[in-house]
Amino acid sequence: MRELMVENKSSIDWFTEARFGMFIHWGLYAAIGKGEWVMYGQKKPVKEYEQLTETFNPNLFNAKEWVSLAKRAGMKYIVITAKHHDGFAMFHSKADKYNIVDSTPFGRDPLKELAEECAKQGVKLCFYYSHVIDWHHPHSIHEHYNNTWDYQLEEKAFYNYWNRLVKPQITELLTQYGPVGLLWFDTSGGLSKKDSEEMVQLVKSLQPDCLVNSRVSHWPNFGDFQSKGDNEIPMSGEDTKPWETPMTLNKSWGYYEGDDNYKFTDSIIRKLVNITSKGGNLLLNVGPDELGKIPVLSAEKLEEIGEWMHKNGESIYGTKGSPFPYEFDWGAVTLKGNKVFLHIHHNKWPSGPLQINGFKTKVHQAYVLSEPQQKIPFQQEHSDNEGLYSLHVELPKEPLCEFSSVIVLELAEELKIDPAFIEQAGVIKLDFGHAKIEKEQNQNAAEWQVKIAEKGKYEVHLITYKKAGVDWKSELTEKVEVAIGNNVKSIVPNEDDIVTDSETCQYPYTEIHSQLGVFEIDQPGKYTLKLHSNKVREKPKGPEIWQAAAVKLRAVKMIKMER
Repeated sequence: MRELMVENKSSIDWFTEARFGMFIHWGLYAAIGKGEWVMYGQKKPVKEYEQLTETFNPNLFNAKEWVSLAKRAGMKYIVITAKHHDGFAMFHSKADKYNIVDSTPFGRDPLKELAEECAKQGVKLCFYYSHVIDWHHPHSIHEHYNNTWDYQLEEKAFYNYWNRLVKPQITELLTQYGPVGLLWFDTSGGLSKKDSEEMVQLVKSLQPDCLVNSRVSHWPNFGDFQSKGDNEIPMSGEDTKPWETPMTLNKSWGYYEGDDNYKFTDSIIRKLVNITSKGGNLLLNVGPDELGKIPVLSAEKLEEIGEWMHKNGESIYGTKGSPFPYEFDWGAVTLKGNKVFLHIHHNKWPSGPLQINGFKTKVHQAYVLSEPQQKIPFQQEHSDNEGLYSLHVELPKEPLCEFSSVIVLELAEELKIDPAFIEQAGVIKLDFGHAKIEKEQNQNAAEWQVKIAEKGKYEVHLITYKKAGVDWKSELTEKVEVAIGNNVKSIVPNEDDIVTDSETCQYPYTEIHSQLGVFEIDQPGKYTLKLHSNKVREKPKGPEIWQAAAVKLRAVKMIKMER
């Protein structure tokens, strides 16, 4: 498949430099106001659903307003649903009259208007296209989600749909709207490897620089970049190719009347920072209503994000992920050239100096990104006996910028760090993505090598994600064994702490912390931490369904207890 991927590195460069985009779920389903899966969820007959076209008239749609809002929010690209699972084309398709121009009183092509406006404002336009699921077409076949209330599954002829609708509409999207940044395919369950290859070849033959996401196929290694699961933020170091997290502002994707379950603005910014610090992009969704308006609360959130991005965007755009193989409790790190950006979140603002262990490179100067004239005092130390490098940043008592403050460290030379899993501010966080996984005693064991800077007592926590509606006690019935050196403890994990505003976990999952025990560390040095559990899984070799597991193991966290 390598020959089908991007050969010209500059084709992917815009994507990895952008870091932040707008997802738009908008279609005929907005007229019902119950989300984009309403046709399937309510098993609405095709003839009944088609009647929505008679009154669908989003005459308040304004391409300039949409693109301008995205640009003010700091978003560099827009991905809009050209056709979702309901089969209704939101563009003028000659391949099928079931489209917004030919079938509605609106009679305009919103994608054409968006293409023109994006070109004017310098925003990349990209298209979402549901290539396998189509509940309107009698011959669409998916592995799971088919229209079987109107059509007989055994009478479906997939290639009638594939060759007469999908390929022609993809050709229209790539020949009638100018340069397209990427095609965002979705839910490819059941699609053959051959058909997946043909789809990628078709895209590249029409627009060689158009990127293709991994959901074009359920086979491994397809796509120029990895589309994570809906709302999924991966573990540190989990991905080897460019990637992106699609995320909702509230709980729904398509317009859902009454869904006011919006994330707080500071939470969205912390998630954006976390994603960027791991080398990924955030694709943040809005669901316009049946009149073509982006909901007021969505617009307000984007304006607030934009104010922060206006001051701190340099620490996001075109940056590389953190070189440290773990997450920091106080925030995150991004890199660009000779600059290291420390994102220090308000809810974790240190009461004293910020100490970063393992920082080897000499810092030339430190200052506040939003106020460059404000210099930040710092000190660097190196202990030969313990092999410990440390950087002490003297922070003000109060945060310096709303939501998350960014401190810039300008380096005198190329950044070098201690790559070990090392204690940071009394905490060591170990993602399962970095663990060595081996089979031991009829179950998997996860193992890490850790570097402890101070002796003392450390409380060990297990961090898991629990899916909504799951009963914890029925899922975690067996003991988890954790060992640090020769010290071993065994316990059935409890829901000791429920994190309601996690930087990495979101609906339909909740972050749970379970106490596994207290370990006495007699002296600083390197230790082996090993965890046995029937929930430890081998690392996936290909695509996996993010929302399949009831409980996911995320990390082990060591916290130094106060003397």
